[in-house]
Amino acid sequence: MKTFKGMLFCASAIALGGSFVAYAQEADDSERKLGTVTVTGSFIQGTPEDAALPVDVLSAEDLRLEGNPSLTEMIRNLGPSSGVDGQTNQFASNGLEGTSNVNLRGLGPARTLVLINGHRQTYSPFAVGEQAQLFVDTNMIPKAAIGRIEVLKDGAAALYGSDAIAGVVNFITREDLKGLEVSGSFSTWDGNEDGDYDASIAYGIQGEDWSWVTSAGYQYQSEVLFNEKDWAIPDITENPVAGFSSLSNPGRYVALSALGAPAGAAIDRGCANTGGVTNPANGQCYFQFTQFDNLQEETKRYQVFSEYNRTLSIGDLHLEALWGKSEVPSWNTSPSYPPQVLTSQFVPASHPGLQQYISDYPADAVLGAGAGALYIGRTFGWGGFPGTGFSQEGSREHETYRLAAGLKGDWENGVNYDLHVGYSNAKAKTQTNDTYIVGLTAALRGFGVCTDPITGFDPATGTQPWAAGYAGALTAGGGTCEYYNPFSNAIAANAVTGTANPDYTPGLENSVTLADWITDFGSDVEVTNDLLVFDAVFSGASGIQAKGGEVGWAAGAQFREESRKTDPSDLTNLALTPGPGGTGAFSFLAGTTAADAEQTIFAVFGELQVPLYDNLNIQVATRYEDYGGEIGSTFDPKVAAKWQATTNLAFRGSAQTSFKGPTLNQLSGVGTTLQFVTPASAFKAVDQFGNPSLSPESAFSYNFGAIFQTGNFNASLDYYSFDFSDPIIVEEQSNIVAAAVAALATPTTDDDAVLTRITFSDNNNDGLSTANEISRIRTNVVNGPDIQTSGIDLRINNTWEDLIAGGDLTLGLDGTYVIEYQVDPYFVEGVSIGGGDYAGQFNRSNFTRSRPQTKANLFGNLDFGDHNVRAVVRYISSYDDERGTPSLTGAFTGGPSQIDSQTTLDLFYNWQAPLDFDFGLSVVNAFDQDPPSAYFDTAYDPYTHNPFGRTIKVSVTKRFGAGS
Repeated sequence: MKTFKGMLFCASAIALGGSFVAYAQEADDSERKLGTVTVTGSFIQGTPEDAALPVDVLSAEDLRLEGNPSLTEMIRNLGPSSGVDGQTNQFASNGLEGTSNVNLRGLGPARTLVLINGHRQTYSPFAVGEQAQLFVDTNMIPKAAIGRIEVLKDGAAALYGSDAIAGVVNFITREDLKGLEVSGSFSTWDGNEDGDYDASIAYGIQGEDWSWVTSAGYQYQSEVLFNEKDWAIPDITENPVAGFSSLSNPGRYVALSALGAPAGAAIDRGCANTGGVTNPANGQCYFQFTQFDNLQEETKRYQVFSEYNRTLSIGDLHLEALWGKSEVPSWNTSPSYPPQVLTSQFVPASHPGLQQYISDYPADAVLGAGAGALYIGRTFGWGGFPGTGFSQEGSREHETYRLAAGLKGDWENGVNYDLHVGYSNAKAKTQTNDTYIVGLTAALRGFGVCTDPITGFDPATGTQPWAAGYAGALTAGGGTCEYYNPFSNAIAANAVTGTANPDYTPGLENSVTLADWITDFGSDVEVTNDLLVFDAVFSGASGIQAKGGEVGWAAGAQFREESRKTDPSDLTNLALTPGPGGTGAFSFLAGTTAADAEQTIFAVFGELQVPLYDNLNIQVATRYEDYGGEIGSTFDPKVAAKWQATTNLAFRGSAQTSFKGPTLNQLSGVGTTLQFVTPASAFKAVDQFGNPSLSPESAFSYNFGAIFQTGNFNASLDYYSFDFSDPIIVEEQSNIVAAAVAALATPTTDDDAVLTRITFSDNNNDGLSTANEISRIRTNVVNGPDIQTSGIDLRINNTWEDLIAGGDLTLGLDGTYVIEYQVDPYFVEGVSIGGGDYAGQFNRSNFTRSRPQTKANLFGNLDFGDHNVRAVVRYISSYDDERGTPSLTGAFTGGPSQIDSQTTLDLFYNWQAPLDFDFGLSVVNAFDQDPPSAYFDTAYDPYTHNPFGRTIKVSVTKRFGAGS
């Protein structure tokens, strides 16, 4: 299919461009270039930028004056944006390291349509975990190629179709560069000793009737551990959920009698000697896995964008190509993950590590008095992973390319046409290590390395050497067979501090060979998304005169074909390696199945611009989009108006319905995320199952506002409201767990249906399911509850010319206030789940993201000649953690706790120096404010705050030739 799409794209591009070369040769100087502008939010050429729609425009110059921030930071700082990915966060956004997205209004990254030069780009392959939402990876766009960014803060499905519920972000590249431009920057912050840097180069040629501009970028981010920030590694008494797990190594044990019945329990007494954390609430040894994780991953990113424009006798030809690649070559994670099923972790009484432990601590002799003991813990912890001496390492790789061609012109009758074809492809591969279930069982019995880790079979006999009737030659711990030792006497030193363990017994350590044998890539998946789009838009003047002028019109059609292919490795593929329980061969990460799916979408749309009076302009638009099959079709109208009440004062407003169709990953397949489960005091696997019966989600939204302008003073105030129906969500595991715990506590069975969503581990072999034995949770992708949200946007700025030393002073404010985010309850297996006003909350207990009610930026800018000084005060209001306050074992109780507000100051200086040099110096978070503490694994909210503290950045740009 991919080959066919490529051939189809090439044929279409040739049809648009190649056949017109002869016309280009005939064109003379009298042929004009199209000078009209199509603003995001309208297909009618010549639509003014101050039309009825709330569009913010960020130019390349705006970004330069704020230190050319990364696109992640630029998006995070937008007032209407909240809950974005971009910071390292393996605990909630699995597999997304190295990517970034846009989340307008906090409605979800998939509900903001991201365009490149007004046209669609394919989704990044891996979805946001909480809502299985696919999004466009904005990190693939080189900053050097960006001319401006238009942000439409309004529903736009009537024009653009699916995804444009919260709005549209349109990255428009620059085509006017002439000459060579080379840029570079270096930034550093406390803990990031090696620093981060980026480099870019752009070259443009401007011909008489053609132009060619190519930009390339490279960014490098250094690896920085959480340990580099004191606030990120709090004590368990300060923040019991900041990376702490009750499944540790050293761990704890349940002694088993000769008949296999529980006969006692013990906690490994070497916990403190290995640097473990003893929880004062229960005396158990806890593991803090964030000490092995990165605050920032080492990331290498490459981007190239090239566009060619030519004026032909019949219009303007546009060709563009994009390639980008992001690599996280050494993704640090915990030395091992907690197992989902503990009953297979049997340590026989003859185990040498157990015998040594009893010798060191005779008080725990019960562990060896019977058949042995069950080990309750993870394979590697405070001693690190033997293969690296520290963390386990995986990798993340994302790559995308895009080819597009367009022809824009007009006919003699005044009708404009805009024809476009685009093909984009995004591929991502993740590799994450995990422990073999049966391999661990074999190694605990002394048959590690010498057997098959997937089945435990002796290669010579095809049977397990510890099973009854085994007739092979293998013996426990003999020859090449090795024991896995879970006891503290296997740990030579704490892997974080290097402090020696006095209980360590040489010869009982777990070898590198054993560690490599017992672990492998439990998740090794490559996913590819493809998008082929044909657009045809026609527009012009209707000949119908309203009192304010001639009515403009636009009409068009769009064809999209989306495909998605999931290609797991043989070990990850459940069809090939189902494992002992059908979830795969590994103890924590579930496998998946290969998939190859596609869907075709067809749409037609129309738009009218009606200048009803000289001071009143109306926009009317509508779109019909058909997904076919069970999903069906949608019809979405929109009306917008702007009334220029006086010379200085105007009012604008709009109302529309909008929609988002389900994406291919939501319709089928199984995905697994790692989420903290409070009753188990540990991370557990949460499986997400696709749903082929999903309906499109829809919304009715409206906004109205006022614009005031006099002289150099500008102000706007807008109110927005969204009313969702059938939003596509992933059922929240914490709600399902809470309902299951409640069902376990009741003597009746009428509420037990929810227990079918839970897999229990029966840690103590008593045949009873308890809350602390939850090992796996099933969630489904469903059409969720209705959502109503509303808020206010405010923008004010004024410029005083020649005020200070002949320079212009500009002061401004932009801010967003969320009035409400009301969510109805929904039902899982007959149990009512959630509901309430989620505005001003952390929202870790539901399917949404953190939602501070107020975000504001106050800036001052002094421009005097070749020098520019800018200061920005950024404010994020406090918000509640609706779960309450965690106990030492991680259970949340009481009323809401609070995540504090944050106010930071950013300073920027730019000098346009002689010889076409530009120098920049920026100090972000000048007073080095720590991010507000949050009850989360990272100890802060990675969707909202920047964790780096004071960041100093220097940049330089050199232009050769005429410049831009």
